[in-house]
Amino acid sequence: MGMLANLSSKIKAFFGQHQGLPEAVANLALTECRWLAVDFEFSCMDPKTAKFMSAGWIEGTSMGIDLKSGYYRLIRAKGDLAQSPIIHGLTPRDIARGFHAKELFEQIMQFADSHIWVLHNAQLDMVMLKQLSIRLGVPLPTIVCIDTMQLALYQLHKKMNVIPNGAATLGACRERFDLAPALAHNALSDAMATMELWLAQMHILDATAQTTLQQLKATGAIKVFARPVA
Repeated sequence: MGMLANLSSKIKAFFGQHQGLPEAVANLALTECRWLAVDFEFSCMDPKTAKFMSAGWIEGTSMGIDLKSGYYRLIRAKGDLAQSPIIHGLTPRDIARGFHAKELFEQIMQFADSHIWVLHNAQLDMVMLKQLSIRLGVPLPTIVCIDTMQLALYQLHKKMNVIPNGAATLGACRERFDLAPALAHNALSDAMATMELWLAQMHILDATAQTTLQQLKATGAIKVFARPVA
């Protein structure tokens, strides 16, 4: 095994990412899936020191987005929050009145078995969720995710050898599908923007309406995370 491949395996093992899809969903058609677009805002991009600032998610199916299902919560945080409050437009009072991260975890775990999660750059979000599960002393159940950023990279690699910097950001990906600019740095708005992007991507990938999650796995966009009880 090459050095990079070995490193990748170690990272996936640490993150709790696995290769195989659960049998219950492997052959599920994309048109049959229930989606949950998820976004978390953090105090920084370093998983070792980052804190949850807010969380947002929204449900959808191949038929569209359930606007009534939108969820948004500020998360109580202490310590050094760097420039995050300024970036996200939050005040110290907002942060102090936020919900405890335990409630966030309990709320979102209700969707672990029933929905396929949709995230743009799933790795950081799921690493942070795993670390939260460790702090709370509870397992992270098996969660199947579709990473819209990885799917975009897969599609770009088919067209070009060198992908320009910034080509896989949420905004750039949406622009290629002629989707309107979305409000940035708000967890619910980003979750909505990610869901819209995924539905546009799915429309292109699943022209026959028969593609399964297992077939989509070849794109590298399907990720499975879990943290069993120690």
